Amino acid sequence: MSGSSGNTQEPLLGSDTKEPAVGVPVNQQEDGSDTVWSGTTWQGFPGCMMCLSPLCCSNWQWDITHRRIDLTHGCCGGSMETIDLRRVTEIHFHRSMLQLCVNRGTITICSDHAEFPDLKLTTFGTKPIFEKLRSAWSQARIATAVGDHDVHHV
Repeated sequence: MSGSSGNTQEPLLGSDTKEPAVGVPVNQQEDGSDTVWSGTTWQGFPGCMMCLSPLCCSNWQWDITHRRIDLTHGCCGGSMETIDLRRVTEIHFHRSMLQLCVNRGTITICSDHAEFPDLKLTTFGTKPIFEKLRSAWSQARIATAVGDHDVHHV
């Protein structure tokens, strides 16, 4: 290996592009946004009945990025929703004592979405998810505030 200390590698033979720099997130989406969390939850079934949830078509596939929340739900994934992170108004984290013992919690995402104004994400390991989501939401709000300007008075 050569003694170069740059962040990019030399181009591959026959290629005019360079390899990505070390430290570039590998979970980057096509639109350039990073994945905050992706997973499946089962809505509406308490405790022991959760094992019947997939039979009743109540699973929700979540794909949360730094730009939006994509939900696929219903029988055979028949319904899809997208909520822009800039439209989120509040984010809350809660866990009961039992949830604390099993590393589980609930994140409530409040938005101005007509059909799903309050989404509840309950899964294992929610505290790091909440922290990443809160950071992404703060960045989206800052970008919106900086990007908003009145073009009529230019």
